[in-house]
Amino acid sequence: MEISIQEFYEKVKKEDFDHWIDVRTAEEFAAVRADSELVKLHPLDQIDSLELSKDSVIYLSCRSGARSGQAQAFMMQKGYANVTNVAGGIMAWEAAGYPVTQG
Repeated sequence: MEISIQEFYEKVKKEDFDHWIDVRTAEEFAAVRADSELVKLHPLDQIDSLELSKDSVIYLSCRSGARSGQAQAFMMQKGYANVTNVAGGIMAWEAAGYPVTQG
């Protein structure tokens, strides 16, 4: 499943989910990220170590949506039932004019 950046932003405003995971590298996350306390970094190359409830409502994001799509497929194989990819990632977030933190 995938969600548009506009739909996801509405969920962020309402805090309508359990986890928002950014799967980019630490360097990418430090350079620019959504200005929200809700987003947590967990790089794609470490996604197998993520331990959350299998029933959690989880949104995954990255730079453009590709890596988060890979993370979504992996997590679904591991039995996570409610995992959604945020289409367009941080690029779409920025393009929509939503708040970011840089550097």
